[in-house]
Amino acid sequence: MKIQLVLPLKKHQKDVEAFLKVCKQTPSGEMAGTSGAENLSYDDWLHKVYDCFFARNLPENYVPAATFLIYANETLVGFMNVRHTLNTFLEEAGGHIGYMIHPHHRRKGYAKAALKDALSYAKDGLKLSRVLITCSVDNEASKKTIKSVGGIYQNTVDNAQLGTVHRYWIKL
Repeated sequence: MKIQLVLPLKKHQKDVEAFLKVCKQTPSGEMAGTSGAENLSYDDWLHKVYDCFFARNLPENYVPAATFLIYANETLVGFMNVRHTLNTFLEEAGGHIGYMIHPHHRRKGYAKAALKDALSYAKDGLKLSRVLITCSVDNEASKKTIKSVGGIYQNTVDNAQLGTVHRYWIKL
């Protein structure tokens, strides 16, 4: 399986908008790892993504981060967000990495393949020695994915914003 983590560009707008439209129509409407794409115009979202990447004009409580689009061949299958550091909220419940796979492309191995690339970026690009990844207690697919790339369960926390989450550390 060949996937690519791609920094978003203007040329990806139609793919991203179509992706978000389908995800908003799912029962959960969940948007993990999108860096708020569902709440902004595409151009405003691009500015936000690159401001976060270059640590410019960060809102209070934001950390530098890289937001990638996950492509399988020519198809957008997901989003991947890699935070460069942790603040108090991220250390408790958000973690270094958030991701989302399109509902029509789940259970095909894309999350695991993209997560492996994100871990390489964290190790080689960010020089991190370990990363924290969290997931909802009822997200069995994400738990399985995290464990498959070396995630070691640490604990479960209740967070006012994210609810009850499991916390996993991965040594890089």
